[in-house]
Amino acid sequence: MKRADRLIQIIELLRRERRPVTAQYMAEELEVTPRTIYRDMVTLTASGAPIDGEAGVGYVMGDGYHLPPMMFTEDELEALMLGMRMVQERADKDLAKAAKNLVGKISTRIPDDLSALFLNTDLYAPQFVKIKEETVNVADIRHALRNQFKIKITYADAKSDVTTRIVWPILMAHFYDNRNLVAWCEKRKAFRSFRTERMQKLEVMDKKYKPYRKSLIKQWAIENQIPELA
Repeated sequence: MKRADRLIQIIELLRRERRPVTAQYMAEELEVTPRTIYRDMVTLTASGAPIDGEAGVGYVMGDGYHLPPMMFTEDELEALMLGMRMVQERADKDLAKAAKNLVGKISTRIPDDLSALFLNTDLYAPQFVKIKEETVNVADIRHALRNQFKIKITYADAKSDVTTRIVWPILMAHFYDNRNLVAWCEKRKAFRSFRTERMQKLEVMDKKYKPYRKSLIKQWAIENQIPELA
């Protein structure tokens, strides 16, 4: 990894962590020695980065510090393009269009050499099986997710039994050939998963639910033993 790329990675690592980060931790993540991290910290603080801490204790990034816009490493650009191609293949049409637009915006705001790398990334995510046909507009579900709106759905389960229920959407998972909405179901008083192709009707309500979506996701993750979301 180039030193300039490593310095950017250190800043991003410090910004994402809410606790002091040791040089040993950063060294293991970036695959360098702690001595290298110590030298990098001297360089960063000399350049004006508001980093507090010391060797052996840990480092924290002060508030209000941001990198210049569109500063990406080569690996980050390849990850972005692969992600955008996955979205274009597997997301709903509105989100797929947004991904295509995002590729254009990023390519015009980074240096020419990185733009060429970004646009010519040879990483692909073909979707050989189509997402099962949906009656509802998935963009409405994403709108409800962002704003914590309740939604009313008419839903047919695996046995074709149809019910109408009000749910609190907390996250949506994109699988190989279908999409699943995870939500708190007012009817069942529990978390449930709903396949979008089985939704016959969907209405985004003007009522918001509480508590906050992040806390519900954490509760759901604990119940389902998913540590990375808990």
